Amino acid sequence: MSFSEEQIQSIAPNASAFSAGKKLSGNSKWESFGKSDRVIWGAIRGSGKNPYLTQIDLNDIAFKCSCPSRQFPCKHAIALMLLYGSQEQNFSTQEEPEWVSTWMDSRKARQEKAAEAPKKTKAKSAAKDTVAKRLEQVQAGAAELELWLKDLVRMGLLELSFKSAKDFKKVAARMVDAKAPGLAFWVRELGQLNYKDGSVWQDESLKLISKLFLLIQAIKNYDQYDAQWQYTIRTLAGWSQSSKELLADANAEVVDDHWLVVGQLEETNDDIVTQRNWLIGKRSNRKALVLNFSTRFSSFESIILPGSYIEGQLAFFPSVQPQRAVIKTQTNAADKFDVDFTFTENWLEVHRKKTELIKENPWSNDHLFILNNSKLILKNDTWFMADHDHYLMPLMKGYDIDKCLKSLAICGTASHPMAVVIRNGEAIPLGIFQNNQYTIL
Repeated sequence: MSFSEEQIQSIAPNASAFSAGKKLSGNSKWESFGKSDRVIWGAIRGSGKNPYLTQIDLNDIAFKCSCPSRQFPCKHAIALMLLYGSQEQNFSTQEEPEWVSTWMDSRKARQEKAAEAPKKTKAKSAAKDTVAKRLEQVQAGAAELELWLKDLVRMGLLELSFKSAKDFKKVAARMVDAKAPGLAFWVRELGQLNYKDGSVWQDESLKLISKLFLLIQAIKNYDQYDAQWQYTIRTLAGWSQSSKELLADANAEVVDDHWLVVGQLEETNDDIVTQRNWLIGKRSNRKALVLNFSTRFSSFESIILPGSYIEGQLAFFPSVQPQRAVIKTQTNAADKFDVDFTFTENWLEVHRKKTELIKENPWSNDHLFILNNSKLILKNDTWFMADHDHYLMPLMKGYDIDKCLKSLAICGTASHPMAVVIRNGEAIPLGIFQNNQYTIL
């Protein structure tokens, strides 16, 4: 596969690293470079006596460089990707040098070992005891929160506007203490409403309180649900989802397909960066959400390029609406594909499908669709996504205007299929299908 400049920029650790890599991406900067069917490599002159040796796994994107940089990927890996993206024809196919083949073979061995189901270190009875103990704490926290909500309703929701930020933080902290960070999230959302705008916060607070109260009832009646719903309730309450346990579970749902990475968004909260990657399977038309996390002290566990095409297996976490997944195996990556997805015709059909999803799971959000014959338009200083019937959906507040302008540069006034995520009644456009190609916004 080749790399576009936008894809490379999306995985650079920061703007300065990308800028430094771009300065080193000229052909003359490199002493040598080459490729095989699975890896590209190069040697570039640095400040030391010996050149830095850089290599990139093409199928399961990963980097290695002999430079002392702590950035990942380093500027040399970025430079090599940029060079390959602009001058792929100059990379001659060669036999891999020993330092390249050793790294690639070791990666393959680790992947094969990881794919094997490891031995379980805990007995099932011990795991059940752990769930039961935590559930008891969570249910106690939910009962406390239920009393708080009932007091709010008894006093009248207008009292919400007189509460201070400390009031909400105190209740949220109590939920964290009860091992229910999911409940704490809803309380914080309630505290972050704009209580200066009465036309907005009253409706929004009622929606939040309704969903929160419904979740509390589900937690109280946990034992009455089947296994999938119990897992979903635990997730909503804030149980962390272990990727290692999922990959080790022989009963986990695994889908083997060719996956298009239709979009990627990053959100920062308390110094933790959450990267959301949305994928669609070509054969199965299955939609998946792969999460990546990083902090100031650790980089993302894996590299996923938006707009790339992955051949491999995804393992899905159990849920009443299985969507979150992890990449179990990856055998190939490409940037070319045949469009063969199921498109949604208009916003009315999107609304119908979204309604069915919410009926099944009232807390579900971030619904992914490919809307046929759509475009971005500006109306009364507000950006909308329009379908071919001229129905409009407002874009998410804070959506990057440069992406709107990019869509106009690509499509002009013409309509094309677009991948979009619907969140809280707003659209997040991800990319455009055009002439059998997919372009990330």
